[in-house]
Amino acid sequence: MDGLAIAAALTAITKDINGGIVRSIYQPERGSFVIRLFAGKDLQLLISLPTARIHWTTLDLPHLKTPSPFVMLLRKYLQGGKVVQISQPRWERVVTLQVERLHRKETFRVVIELLGPHGNLILLQEDMVVAALRAGTRTAPGNTYRPLPTQDKLDPGKVSTAYLRELLSEENPDQALARNLDGIGRNTAAAIVELARTYAPGPVEQRTKRAIAFVLSKVDEPDACYDPHKNWASFFPLPQEAEQTRSFAAALDREFDTTWRYSHDDQELTPIRSGLSRAIASRKRTISRLQAWLVTAQSESHIRYRANLIMIHLNELSRGMDKATLTDPTTEKAVTISLERELNPVENAQHLYTQAKRMHRGRPVVTRRLERIERELSLLQTGLSAVQAGRYPDQSTMSLISPIRSRKRIQAPTSAKIYTIQGHTVEVGTNATQNDALLRKASPQDLWFHVKGIPGPHVILRCHDKQIPPVEVIREAAQLAAAGSKARDETRVEVSYTQVKYVRKPKGSPPGLVILRQEDTLTVNPTGKGVT
Repeated sequence: MDGLAIAAALTAITKDINGGIVRSIYQPERGSFVIRLFAGKDLQLLISLPTARIHWTTLDLPHLKTPSPFVMLLRKYLQGGKVVQISQPRWERVVTLQVERLHRKETFRVVIELLGPHGNLILLQEDMVVAALRAGTRTAPGNTYRPLPTQDKLDPGKVSTAYLRELLSEENPDQALARNLDGIGRNTAAAIVELARTYAPGPVEQRTKRAIAFVLSKVDEPDACYDPHKNWASFFPLPQEAEQTRSFAAALDREFDTTWRYSHDDQELTPIRSGLSRAIASRKRTISRLQAWLVTAQSESHIRYRANLIMIHLNELSRGMDKATLTDPTTEKAVTISLERELNPVENAQHLYTQAKRMHRGRPVVTRRLERIERELSLLQTGLSAVQAGRYPDQSTMSLISPIRSRKRIQAPTSAKIYTIQGHTVEVGTNATQNDALLRKASPQDLWFHVKGIPGPHVILRCHDKQIPPVEVIREAAQLAAAGSKARDETRVEVSYTQVKYVRKPKGSPPGLVILRQEDTLTVNPTGKGVT
């Protein structure tokens, strides 16, 4: 969340939090905290330092088995206290929560520095540091707290059109906006640039200033939506297609839940993410080598020129020379040429001719290979973005990943869930290892199902006597695949299915990973209603 998004989230928080009583505090994961309050109703305030977020949440997040010493301190000083204020200086990524302990007549402040991986949570009494999640020179317990230095950025509501014109003329205008305007992060800046393009014709800086004004107007009155493709919650309507949500907190919950589920619960995407990262790094190294070779190959004509000079001056040269200064008969200029001592003059010339010939023949081959590797790199980077958003890459991208070998002990497969549909047996995998076991024992003519692009179980529909089951049976099997996947709460889920003979398990790939040679798709409702 950037500074504007934090301010938009605080719009809803401020309405409900004042006067709320702190009931409990817990950690769902390292760096994240949930403060449970009662303010006429039960509320949960989620603070996630790694993802720089603060908002109301309705998610049922787990507790760490053993509370950290820092959480125990927060409970000691804050539990039972009344929240009297929550504030944010300007559009900084810093929020301060003030809590009064009435029976002890003590007031504490919790300073929440939402800086991503470098974020911090500091407990203060007056200006003295009581405890800090990350103690440092600014936040050492017992010392006076020193706030973060303010960023030297411009107020986006007061920026001039002349300065905007300068920022927008840069190669990456969205990055320039985020770098120079207070409270605006990369996603918001990119949306502003896109929004400005939708306005009526006019100078780009004026359209951008209008877009900034529109976004700022939504800070106090959020009109929230969620972009599932970017997994991004926005407090203002987005130019591209996005899903409207009932509140900004609801959109932020969807964003956090997607990130949480795919970073904590998935057995398949983690090795795929690692494989994609390795493949990207490998191709970047290859591209660097190929580009360097092509730069060297540009000297082909010069190498051939030196070989020609050696052949012209054979009578002046002999074995054992390491260099010679020869006259170009055309320009009558002296040219110094390096020679190999162990070669005679003719062999030196032939050596250079061979180098030039190799460069001449290799240039189109290397150029084609460079173009192919660059295309693969683009696919892999797109695939990595998909995985980071919690989706599977497409099959063409998966085929570019080298086999992923793991030294971890593989969990023994548990029993598959077995269903009978109109006399046809359907088996549903219970984990990634079980999915592989189902595939190994399936017959080539059996049908295999999996939700398209989203983690979930593999489903095998047994085909008796090599006969394709009725359409109704195929749809119900697809519904089982959808109901067991992470898209189970959606109303329309796309399911891939094909015969087992078209499903390939790459050698050395992680459990649950397969590649399809061909497939069909069905769109179903996991609940069995409204099947299409």
